[in-house]
Amino acid sequence: MPYRFAVALLCASFATVPLLAEGEAKRLQDVKTIFVGSFGDGPGGELIRSKVVSYLVKSKRIDVVESVDSADAILTGAGELSKSEYYSANANSTNANASGGTRYHATAGVRLINKEKKILWADEASNGMFYRSASSSVADKIVKALFKAIDKETKGKP
Repeated sequence: MPYRFAVALLCASFATVPLLAEGEAKRLQDVKTIFVGSFGDGPGGELIRSKVVSYLVKSKRIDVVESVDSADAILTGAGELSKSEYYSANANSTNANASGGTRYHATAGVRLINKEKKILWADEASNGMFYRSASSSVADKIVKALFKAIDKETKGKP
């Protein structure tokens, strides 16, 4: 008798939980697998995309898949890497110095879309001034912002 009651209770509790079809993500917190799509044809778009994939895989928080059909959502957008030259020279009566080099700037706008083409999350990022590389900075910011949004939604904060 207690066994039947436990089974009935378990079945009743599942009836009140909305079940998702496989691969159907209605909310950001439902996303368990991501396909990282194109980040555009601009210079550096593929590099930024590859680094986003790398950061996601290393996080071990979300599975990254190679097939759109296997994913709950698609992360896509546009990214670009540009470079500029800079030079500086200072001189006075006792000293003179000069410096110069190349600075790289990366920027990306991204969105996470479910299979019904609903945008679950969107953000933009650009590199920090003192980061190891512009593309790594942007990829890191994108992944951290995505996880922050997932955590915020999971905790029920508006």
